[in-house]
Amino acid sequence: MATLIGLHVGQRHQPSGICVVEEERRSEIHYNVRFLERIPSGTNYPQIAQRAGEVTIGAARRAGATPELYVNATGFGAPIVGEVRKATGLATVVSVYFNHGDQLVEDGNSITLGKARLVTQLQLLLQSGRLHLPQSPEAEILGKDLQDYEIQPDPAANQREGAFRVGSRDELVTALGMALSGKKRHYSAIIR
Repeated sequence: MATLIGLHVGQRHQPSGICVVEEERRSEIHYNVRFLERIPSGTNYPQIAQRAGEVTIGAARRAGATPELYVNATGFGAPIVGEVRKATGLATVVSVYFNHGDQLVEDGNSITLGKARLVTQLQLLLQSGRLHLPQSPEAEILGKDLQDYEIQPDPAANQREGAFRVGSRDELVTALGMALSGKKRHYSAIIR
């Protein structure tokens, strides 16, 4: 089964998040979160890429196989993905670009992913007992942030997605969601 890594790169004054998930075949696919880390705000992009490299190498050793790495490239584009590729040594790093709604569009090594789809998938997996979080402070933060996550339609029927409560963040939610919903094959396993 696959090892999946999601890296949410935060803006300059926001934390970043990294998550490692291992698939496990039971009667259906389960997802075991093996690692969650909130990278402090103010950490520069080369340091974030370096940390992603360390985590990726550790995950590859544990799994005995090359992990799939999904990086939030929205607002950053190719430069941050290139930096992460260099730090991890992976030939393929999938760029994830977020939009509204529930789209999932694959285009080579990039994906356009709707935040509503990402969060709905996480909620479905949690409620069906197929997503297994570690007992850690980061997992508690992730659980709280997922509960705080909202989809808010405006009068024009457009929507905003995010953690809108004061003190809420979504970097761990986003990192986990990218790892789990990065490819259509994962999505079809989640919603079967």
